[in-house]
Amino acid sequence: MNSEGVHSSKPNSCNMLLDASQSTSSNDYLSENKVLKLKLLELSTLLQRDRIYFNQRLGATEYELEQCKKVNENLTDQQNVTIHKLQNEIETHRNHVAALKIDLEQSKQTIELKQEKIDQMEVYLAKLPTFEDYQETLNKASVYFYLIIYVGVFKRHFRLNKNKAERYNNLEAPKVMPIFVEDLKFELERYRVAFEQTKKLLEAETYRAEASETHQKLEQHKMNEYHARIEAEMTGIKASLSARRDEIQQLRKHISKLTIEKQELLTNLFEAHHALMNMITLWKSINGQLCHRLYEYIQENVNEIVRLSKQLNNLANGEKLNLSELLIQPKPLLLNDTIELNDNNDTVMNVSCLSLEEYDYLRHKDNTNNGGGGGDDDVSSDKNAWEASFHNIMNTASQLSNNINREQLHTSLDQLIKTRSLLLKLRQELANKYADHLGGKINCVVQ
Repeated sequence: MNSEGVHSSKPNSCNMLLDASQSTSSNDYLSENKVLKLKLLELSTLLQRDRIYFNQRLGATEYELEQCKKVNENLTDQQNVTIHKLQNEIETHRNHVAALKIDLEQSKQTIELKQEKIDQMEVYLAKLPTFEDYQETLNKASVYFYLIIYVGVFKRHFRLNKNKAERYNNLEAPKVMPIFVEDLKFELERYRVAFEQTKKLLEAETYRAEASETHQKLEQHKMNEYHARIEAEMTGIKASLSARRDEIQQLRKHISKLTIEKQELLTNLFEAHHALMNMITLWKSINGQLCHRLYEYIQENVNEIVRLSKQLNNLANGEKLNLSELLIQPKPLLLNDTIELNDNNDTVMNVSCLSLEEYDYLRHKDNTNNGGGGGDDDVSSDKNAWEASFHNIMNTASQLSNNINREQLHTSLDQLIKTRSLLLKLRQELANKYADHLGGKINCVVQ
């Protein structure tokens, strides 16, 4: 067969192939597949984006939770050390207070003993006569002494006179004896010296009693000052213990607050993990697998149509066909009655491998794309917006998965498989038509 025959047969074969391809498809089927493809593409894009964002958020939350755990452990250790120190100080203060109480009891006993001695001394001093009483007693004693002396002298003088009168009755008139006067003066002087000694002893006893009373009052004043000082120290210790108790109470409140925040973080983490598991379960459901397979089959058919269209365009333009693409036949599509769930871990990111730097970079990139602006308010708004978007996508995916009829999906898959078979036949026929000048047919190799 010459080259002119080959060129003249090219338009006829192209027209036949185009008519066959147009007869096997309809506008409704293509529009339905196109709409379904767009929906699946949009849903897959949204799910992929939200899965990435959710994994980022989950990784950041786990990292923050670990940091919070470390901070909480450090704070707990510090608070335990502080509480242990405070307990030791409180125990020391308690021992000091107990020792002070013992000293106070001993001081009280000493004060009571001294007070009893003071009372006894006051009773003794009250029983002692005063200086006026001593003076009056001395005056009375002096009068009595003078009277006794006078009476004694008078009696002695009377006896002497009587004896002398009897002795010298017959003698001349008696003479005055100076020895009597001297004896009287000596006796009077002796009584006066005794009176002075008694007076000095009384004054010395009075001075000693006054000194003892002054010493007792000074001791009482010192004991009162010591007692006041002990009470002031006990008041200071009580105030210090009260301040320590308040500080311990504040530390306990702070630890309780940290525990509550930790519990809230754990709750948020569990909720996020539960939502992720629900999302993965929905994605791995039978309807989801069917939709995913439908999307793959549509994509493969479209790619095959594009490849065959390129070959037909080359054939219509009189160009050589690409045998490396034409002779390698894709695998035919198969419809399995049972859809096995994929447990491939590649669909879910390992959140533990997401570092803080990557999270900060992605977060900074999102903030830059959104026009800047950081802070806790932006994080909170992003979190709220993401949660709302995530719930909307979950609801949309659930509604789409529930509204799609499984029989309709199987029918669509069956139609796609038939279309793929027609496309494979078209590829084989196109290869045979093009290889007539080579002297025989060419069998396509399944890829």
